[in-house]
Amino acid sequence: MKTLLIIGGIIVVGFILKSCISNNNSKNESRPINAEMPTEKIKNDKIVLIENVKLEDFKNVLQKFCNNYNQENLRALPLLTILSENKFVVTFPYDTDFATYCFFVNYMYYPNDIIYKPTIKAWTSTKQSDDWMTNDIANKKVMLYIPSDDKDYDNVYLTTFDNIGYKMGFAMGEEKQKLNNPRQSYVEPIKLEELNGKEEIQYK
Repeated sequence: MKTLLIIGGIIVVGFILKSCISNNNSKNESRPINAEMPTEKIKNDKIVLIENVKLEDFKNVLQKFCNNYNQENLRALPLLTILSENKFVVTFPYDTDFATYCFFVNYMYYPNDIIYKPTIKAWTSTKQSDDWMTNDIANKKVMLYIPSDDKDYDNVYLTTFDNIGYKMGFAMGEEKQKLNNPRQSYVEPIKLEELNGKEEIQYK
């Protein structure tokens, strides 16, 4: 009898834990109530090139990002353009702020619960009002990326068009660190004309 009570107790605890985990996951991926897509696009030059990943994996990563970052409002609305079976471009027709863009690049490289090893390069033009700006970075075309040997997981690297390098960290007090040499040299972004006629999927 005592053994049956112990087994019954274990089962009850298991159900409670499962319920808590399920509720937490639902909360983490809750979406804004009655959130509507913007009606007007905002011109910008944010463009992300992702290679060496499977399409279904990348679709899942994009949706997970939106589920995590668009809980209270639509902070980022990535548009996926499929160039080939393992080469994709993401743009932001409604724009997003610089910090969220950095988080996006990091999340594409280090997604939750999905293991892959992509190659990612992202480009944008910075503004003086953007987070983490310095005189070396502000009002310049920059390339964002994560080196293949990165071990910190909570940052992105930045190279300006004139090859000044920074490490942009997300931890308090480590938001920007100038490098003696950039980890990657700046290269020009993919031409938007290459996206014409390709399949697109809008995420929110």
